[in-house]
Amino acid sequence: MPRSLTPSVRRQIIEFDPFAADGPSVSEFCQGLNISRPSFYNIRRRFLHEGNTALNPRSSAPNNPARVFDHQTTEIVLRIRARLKKEGWDSGPKSIWFTGVDTGEFVAPVPSVATIARILASAGVTKANPRKRPRSAWLRFSRAAAMEMWQLDAFEYRLADAQSAAERGTKVTVYQLLDDSTRFDVGTMCFTDPENGTDAIVTLGAAFADHGVPKELLSDNGLAFSQTRRGNISATERFLADRGCLGITGRGRHPQTQGKNERSHQTILRFLDANAPDSLERLTALIAEYRTYYNYRRRHQALPGSMTPGQAWEAAEHHPTDGIPISHDVLQARADSYRDRNLADQADGTEAVDLQATTIPTEPGEQPKPHGGRLRDSPDHVVITRANPQIYFHSIRIKVPTTLVGTYLVVTTETEFTMFDAFSGVESIYFPLPLRTAATQEPFPLWQVAGAKIRDPKPAWLHKHLTYEEEHFPTDQDLTAPQDGAARRFRRL
Repeated sequence: MPRSLTPSVRRQIIEFDPFAADGPSVSEFCQGLNISRPSFYNIRRRFLHEGNTALNPRSSAPNNPARVFDHQTTEIVLRIRARLKKEGWDSGPKSIWFTGVDTGEFVAPVPSVATIARILASAGVTKANPRKRPRSAWLRFSRAAAMEMWQLDAFEYRLADAQSAAERGTKVTVYQLLDDSTRFDVGTMCFTDPENGTDAIVTLGAAFADHGVPKELLSDNGLAFSQTRRGNISATERFLADRGCLGITGRGRHPQTQGKNERSHQTILRFLDANAPDSLERLTALIAEYRTYYNYRRRHQALPGSMTPGQAWEAAEHHPTDGIPISHDVLQARADSYRDRNLADQADGTEAVDLQATTIPTEPGEQPKPHGGRLRDSPDHVVITRANPQIYFHSIRIKVPTTLVGTYLVVTTETEFTMFDAFSGVESIYFPLPLRTAATQEPFPLWQVAGAKIRDPKPAWLHKHLTYEEEHFPTDQDLTAPQDGAARRFRRL
């Protein structure tokens, strides 16, 4: 802290005449008093405006001293925080401030957000996270108008219906649908089945009926939502295209692209965990309650003025789709470009898979059609290593047991995918086409593929595979019986 000049020194500065004959210069005068030139001019300037007040230093007290709140304010802050936390809502300083103002629990003078943060820190109820990036470092991006783009994502949730602590509750799937610009929840719904295209279409259809159709829908690369990057067209993408909405995705293994929806999962999960639904009906009712509070009562700190999503939705311009259907040929051309790119990348690498004559999913009732990919002169060698025990089919990663480490030749037909040992010629991996699985994320193990078989399966692998088929594909015929010719399968399965 710099020392303050005494009144006598200040008097000398005020009475100094820089124009006196044979007198020192300003620099020499300041050097003699051991002061700086800025201090010299500041004191003289202050004397011109304030007179003899300049002989004394200004007060160092802050212009706005910190207000000390009584014990009652602390109790109100902690009470609001406890209530928000119990109900499953955000309970940070800003959330407490908005809640206290909106409910009238805070009376003048209203404590600031910083004061509330100090109260929480003094009470020991905050969790320090010095590694968390400050908000000033965030780079926010969103569409300029409502209905320009929605974000769709799903997550699994377990109901609180377990009979004992050792058991786990029933697994359900929650589809969360948000408007990118306003963060408005346009149609969160829940279903009993794992993530699939049918339930995703039901969720989208209900939201379209209530709010209209957006220009674009952003999702991850889950099989239920989009298969474009795998060279296919999903039923969800066709449903969107028929209504003039283009389905788009972020790049693989990059959830930040769907960051708004990923962050909203935390909010709804916290709310559901606080209320512990024990049935699908109770979960549906809680989701409806959540949407009402989230859209119209909860202030969103990422929106201008921390308004609610409902206020932003009403205030924003709406730019929905023009309703002109998007041709499926456009979708197929986009999928083909991704497939060709993947094939080129595989040709340059060491783990290429021959995709000639494979099939892609079609509309219900249609016959499978050729994949249409690049043909190769001879089957590719596929190397399965212990460090990377997986194979690639249609750009889908499938994990295999480490007992199958080795080099293989791939042979595919319209109905079968087979890998033979490159040295012994023994059939080692097989599954029927088109590939069927209930898995929603990749990579997934081979035992989750319907009809899959491997050479010399371990009992544990065989048990998991049979259990999985009984659960998800109970109507399949017995695929384990031996067949004629080159299509003969393993008797051990």
